[in-house]
Amino acid sequence: MNTIALVALLLAAVSNVSANAPADRYFGKLKMSALRIRYEILQLRPRYETHKLLPEEAEHLALLDGDAFYAWAASYPHDAWLASTGYMLAEFYEELPGSDAHNQAVRALSYVKVHFPKTTYAKEAVASLHNGIPTRPDPAWAIAMRAARATPTPSPTTLSSARPSATPSSASAEPAPSRAAPSPSPRTR
Repeated sequence: MNTIALVALLLAAVSNVSANAPADRYFGKLKMSALRIRYEILQLRPRYETHKLLPEEAEHLALLDGDAFYAWAASYPHDAWLASTGYMLAEFYEELPGSDAHNQAVRALSYVKVHFPKTTYAKEAVASLHNGIPTRPDPAWAIAMRAARATPTPSPTTLSSARPSATPSSASAEPAPSRAAPSPSPRTR
């Protein structure tokens, strides 16, 4: 009886190990590992919150991360990190403005709810979906940032220095001959 329990335990351990994506397996258009997918999702929030990314830039990067996430989930549907990663992706989409981000948040929360029903992430996803995911407006800082990027700043150079001139500049001209008296030549004896 102990042998059967040991064999069952070993089979369960082997099946659990193979359920997780190996570190050298890559997913999505950007060919990211599971660790990289998690890292990229985690890095999006601080970059967005500190206004280093406009909403559309952050959403573009999140879509690429989402592409890799769903490819990872299709290949390793029982990976232990999928539930938390999907929930992090959904939370980030909830911060972004617009209906596309809203739809992506609902998609990620629904995925976590359906595929990982016994996890705390699924319970949180159910609560979020039940309460409703708001569609956020475009933030004022992003509108101001777009306007600042669209307005060209004046160049410090003047037009006259940018055009070639008819007279050579002092940097390219040959030195003028000296008007001083020539130095005496050494005398030979």
